Amino acid sequence: MDLENKTTKGIQTQLHIMSVALELFKRLGYDNVSVDRIVKESKTSKGSFYQHFPSKSSIFMMRFMEMDKSYVHIYEELKLQYTLAIERLEAFCLAVFRCIEKEMGKDLMRVIYSAAIISNEHTFFTNENRKLYVILYQIIEEGKEDNSIRHIDSTEKFFQMIVQSLMGAIYYWGLQLDDVKLENLGKPLIKQLITSLRN
Repeated sequence: MDLENKTTKGIQTQLHIMSVALELFKRLGYDNVSVDRIVKESKTSKGSFYQHFPSKSSIFMMRFMEMDKSYVHIYEELKLQYTLAIERLEAFCLAVFRCIEKEMGKDLMRVIYSAAIISNEHTFFTNENRKLYVILYQIIEEGKEDNSIRHIDSTEKFFQMIVQSLMGAIYYWGLQLDDVKLENLGKPLIKQLITSLRN
């Protein structure tokens, strides 16, 4: 077997373990799923698990990193559609909501948020080097340059406000027992933030 095939097989194994683990987390809860259970259900070995994931919590990190790649493509498309950064900011935030609902779903986001609150392992929510956060920061900087984003004290403070708004909307959505779409729930908040910058 050549190196390319080994690499492809390794990626497939990693994605398989991640998929099985995420389904188990969703069904049973993060704390109720051990590495041994993931290994058993994925029909892999403990050695294979740790070859691909340093810890159980790193499965979430990998999933979010995968999604961050999608955000890069989404933002490249938005740059072609919208001239002003403030328009891109609104469209990007709503695209993030759609992506989270489609790729993760409410049940899994509930599990992830619960695990993040009770554990210090889940640093991806606060890691400002994530592509998602880098893009948001970049849009704000672009908005200051094209003068479409005004009335903010600093890029850093406004960036934190946007992140808190996104996370708050996702958390609130997770608490809802109905089938409301995340984008529909979060849209009024994002629109209000955007309106405050335009006035």
